Formats: sequence, C-alpha cells, structure tokens
Amino acid sequence: MPENKSRAETKPDLPKPITFEAYLQLPAFLAIVSSAVETFRKETIGYLIGIKGENKFRVEYAIPYLTAESGFAYTTIDMKRAQRINDILNKFSEGLEFIGDYHSHTLFGKNTATVKPSPSDLVTSSAGELNLICAINLKKRTVDWRENRHGNLVGSVGEYHIEIGGYYIDKPRFSRTYQRVKIKCPAITGLKEQK
Repeated sequence: MPENKSRAETKPDLPKPITFEAYLQLPAFLAIVSSAVETFRKETIGYLIGIKGENKFRVEYAIPYLTAESGFAYTTIDMKRAQRINDILNKFSEGLEFIGDYHSHTLFGKNTATVKPSPSDLVTSSAGELNLICAINLKKRTVDWRENRHGNLVGSVGEYHIEIGGYYIDKPRFSRTYQRVKIKCPAITGLKEQK
C-alpha cells in the first residue's frame, strides 16, 4: 500500500516564519544595488562582510565578484579567485567577517524577477550564512524606498524597480526549507515601515 503523506510534507519549499534580521549599512546597500543595475539582464554575485549575531546580521560591505561568469539566470565564480579574496579578508577585516553572499535576479522577457530563492539557489547556499537576493525589474512607477509587509526592502532608482530580500538555511540538507530574513536599511528608509 502506498504511504499517505500530509500536505505539509509535500510542500518542501515553503519558508519558515521570519526569525532573522539583516541591517544593511549604506556602503553595502550601494554596492548591491549598483552592481545589480550595472549588470541588468545578467545576474551579479558578491560576498557580504559584517558581523553575525545570534539571529541578526549587520552587513557593513557587499563586494561584487568582478570576474564572475553570468547570464540571465546564473552566476559562477572561480574558486581560486575567491580564495584570493578570503586571504585579503583574513588579513585586513579586523572584527568583521565573511557572513554570506548576495546575487541578483533579473527580468527576463516577460518573466518578472523575484526575491524568492530558486531551487538552484537553495542547493548552492551554505548553511549558517546570510543570503540576499536583489530582484531588478523595469519600473512602472516611482516608489519611495521602504520595508514592505514581507520584510523586504523595496524602491525604485532610475528606470528600475528593486526589491532586496533575504533567506537563511540553518543546516545542510537537500530539502528546500529556508527561513526568510527581514531586511532593514535605515540609511535609505529612515524609520518608515509598511504596515
């Protein structure tokens, strides 16, 4: 006889409730947005430097990988080049550490970019690290920067609508279970928050 499975067991890609927060400092925000805009219609990828607390991250810097190979739905980095960066970080970071990475999702044809991690994103994410996604689309109207009801940072700049969301995987596994991370950037939003 076939086993009966509950509905919860058949929906592995649902996020857990938000229990993590990430505070983007202005230099990190500027690097994430500018690298996503610069490579629009191709993905960008970079690493995050900051401080990790028990359930909070303070992202001081976001540094794009300049030689990453990318397309509309992928980015890859050369691990030898990434090791060079790690060597520099170990020598000069003084109190800061590697806390995760970011990449962009971009508009492709009529498919709107979202901050939802793809199955490929989840499989390649390292447990215990912060993962940020910067979704970039062409804007339909100007939007002031704010934190939306999903805990994502949204706004527009130039001709682009941008949404920055985050996720966290607490342990290595092949399932698609992840936790969303609430993104805050007071330098951009002030204390405004969408209710």
